[in-house]
Amino acid sequence: MKRVTVSDIILGAIFAFVGLSGVDRGVIRYWGVTVPYPRQFGWALIVFGVCIPIAAYIMRSRQGKDE
Repeated sequence: MKRVTVSDIILGAIFAFVGLSGVDRGVIRYWGVTVPYPRQFGWALIVFGVCIPIAAYIMRSRQGKDE
């Protein structure tokens, strides 16, 4: 878990939480403007939020192999 920082996990959780609220309520607002297709965009944010820590782990683990 040393290669994945706390900030990576927090950023992923924020994206996943915003996406989950869009999937649940059906409305996502960005500076007062509604996002078109909020449920699909919410699922995309959830997937992106889950992929951030995974991508950070993969990229940082490959850096150690080059040295």
